[in-house]
Amino acid sequence: MKKFLLLILTFSIILVLIILVGILLPTTPRASKSLLFSKIHKDSLLQNVKSTRLIFIGGSNLSFGLNSKMIRDSLGVYPINTSVHLSIGLIYMLDNTLPYIRSGDTVIVSPEYNQFFGTFGYGGTELLRTIMDIDYTQLRKLRAKQWLNIFKFIPNYALSKLDPNEYFAKVDDNDIYGADSFNEYGDAYKHWNLEKQDYPPDEPIIEPFNYSVLNELYIFKQKLEAKGAVLYITFPGTESTSFDNNKNQISKVEMELKKKGFSLLGSPERYKIPDAMTFNSSYHLIKKGVDYRTSLLISDIRKLL
Repeated sequence: MKKFLLLILTFSIILVLIILVGILLPTTPRASKSLLFSKIHKDSLLQNVKSTRLIFIGGSNLSFGLNSKMIRDSLGVYPINTSVHLSIGLIYMLDNTLPYIRSGDTVIVSPEYNQFFGTFGYGGTELLRTIMDIDYTQLRKLRAKQWLNIFKFIPNYALSKLDPNEYFAKVDDNDIYGADSFNEYGDAYKHWNLEKQDYPPDEPIIEPFNYSVLNELYIFKQKLEAKGAVLYITFPGTESTSFDNNKNQISKVEMELKKKGFSLLGSPERYKIPDAMTFNSSYHLIKKGVDYRTSLLISDIRKLL
């Protein structure tokens, strides 16, 4: 029995050492080409753009669903699309953007509906990779709930750095999920010339509504207003079938946002996108869908400006 316990202890120590080595290794060449690294450019826009700014916060419903040039040409403001990936979590998106907000900014948050249910809003493996691969100094800024969400992904993250493919596999320069797949405003554009792909629609969300995420969004609103900025909430362009599968959950989100007193742009139904205009997920749109969703948003923003 003593030998068996010693064997388990030895194995555990070796495994922990391997994980520690993986964590300490530099970002792999393959990982450094991922869309997560577009955050560097987007943060630079937040820091350096001086003109009248329209800042968009959300997941890939914005990065794969917005034509910012249309917005600039129509409204005469400079749009900054900060979105990268929905699994970074809404809480981190808000926390990361807040320090860059200036007086006079208009901020539009377009959270995927998933962000308000369960612990989705506190991030997943993409949040871990964003912190560890791009700016590990932000580790201390993560909240306890974020740590609880991402802790389970640490072993896989560490072991991935020992995978030879991470160092020697060729990375396609035309990858629609690459760091260079975003234009000067922060929109993903390399899929604009591609046709719709087959994919399963979203299943109904079964997790409970998370009022903590809603409260964090309200606190963000108060902090923006203290800086002299203004916040509006809009709804993600969502494939019609997936929308219908989650109609009750979507109605719950809209109702709770209204009860909190948020200023809303449009309604969920307004941003219900025909299936034929989607690309490869319920929130990703082909170019026709991107322009359609953007035209709706321009119309809603114009009423404010």
